[in-house]
Amino acid sequence: MQRPQIWHYGLVAQSWANATEAGPEGTYYKKLIETSGQPALDLGCGSGRLLLNFLQAGLDVDGCDYSEDMLAVCQERAAKHGLSPRLYAQAMHELDLPQRYKTIIACGVIGLGGEHRLTMQAMQRCHEHLRSGGTFAFNYAVRWNDPPAWLARLPEYRRAEPQEWPASSERQRLADGMELEMAARTLKTDPLENVATRQMRVRLWHEENLIKEEVHTQMVEDFTKNELVLMLERAGFSDIQIFGDFRDEPATADHHDLVFICRK
Repeated sequence: MQRPQIWHYGLVAQSWANATEAGPEGTYYKKLIETSGQPALDLGCGSGRLLLNFLQAGLDVDGCDYSEDMLAVCQERAAKHGLSPRLYAQAMHELDLPQRYKTIIACGVIGLGGEHRLTMQAMQRCHEHLRSGGTFAFNYAVRWNDPPAWLARLPEYRRAEPQEWPASSERQRLADGMELEMAARTLKTDPLENVATRQMRVRLWHEENLIKEEVHTQMVEDFTKNELVLMLERAGFSDIQIFGDFRDEPATADHHDLVFICRK
């Protein structure tokens, strides 16, 4: 059976341990949960970057993620803040949780995995897990405003793949004095299937000594606005609204993130 292919494991997951900045998306989704209702589900919660802020604000929100490594980081971070979140290790397309929600959010995870069919199934599972009148919201980063991603579709760029690894990359210092060096490259771009295959190389250093190296592969799906709308309608959603860049304004081609808000 086809499985989502993501790179959020091992050292990649560990690199998210210090990711505490919620950004405008955190404020946006917090307000949405407050207005659309609780309990809520943070689908693709990862290391808890948004989830822990929701819980600290007193919101009733569960977390779910495909990567158990990311959930382990989330659990560790939560314990430091005296929080005990309900966390579930499940793929979105196989979502099977014990309760139904008034709000489900999915921040930055729609399109990860490389299989359009599974994304469609994930939307259906979200619809199933919402209470009547419930809200499903997610953001999708468009590729047309990302020049390297857009140019990668052209024949001359596709033939030049896979890209070479950079000689060196910026390092992230960890609390224990270790350093993480992360570099990404494109292996393959398939415009016929609208899927790109990317790799992340992570190196763990200590005083210029290479301690460990991992390479993880991730597939990223490309969608148009109307494709996503049709998928949502097919999953049973209605009243679909699309906003731009986590602001309450209609989406345009100049926005980087399209924010979809729809109801059951």
